[in-house]
Amino acid sequence: MRSSRGFTLMEIMVVLVLIGILTSLAVLSAGGGPVQRLAEEAQRLAALIELHQQEAILSGQWRGLLCASDGYSFVSGDGQGGWQMVESDTALSQHSLPADLALNLWVDDRPVELGASGPPQVLLLASGELTAFVAVLRLRDSTDPNAPRYRVAGDTLGRLSLRELSP
Repeated sequence: MRSSRGFTLMEIMVVLVLIGILTSLAVLSAGGGPVQRLAEEAQRLAALIELHQQEAILSGQWRGLLCASDGYSFVSGDGQGGWQMVESDTALSQHSLPADLALNLWVDDRPVELGASGPPQVLLLASGELTAFVAVLRLRDSTDPNAPRYRVAGDTLGRLSLRELSP
């Protein structure tokens, strides 16, 4: 009888295939990096604005978008000129941006100084109209003029648009 030592070629090939499959799954589940996160955050912002715009119409109550450079939240008018946080799932009413992304806002073609308090910069009216705005999401520390940026904009008639800005 001959005693064999080591692995056969077939066993080694099976192990390599399994390692390749597991590596592929790990890479896919980890996400696509900052550029993909940037696109996802722009889509999330546009979808949340549209959601709250519809909520304002259905409830007959004004909503507002309050932006900061590192995130945003939605507030609701209390009928007496004040604003309060929207009472819903926190994921639908406030959102912090990942640390490597930043937000800039223009209202009526003027840049807005972003802070964490005060009245909302963008109003979502019960009639479906909203404050004309442009929000630009970008990579926070990028100095590359060709770095990706996404523009979420709304006009006074309540129409929203989302697009990637080209250099």
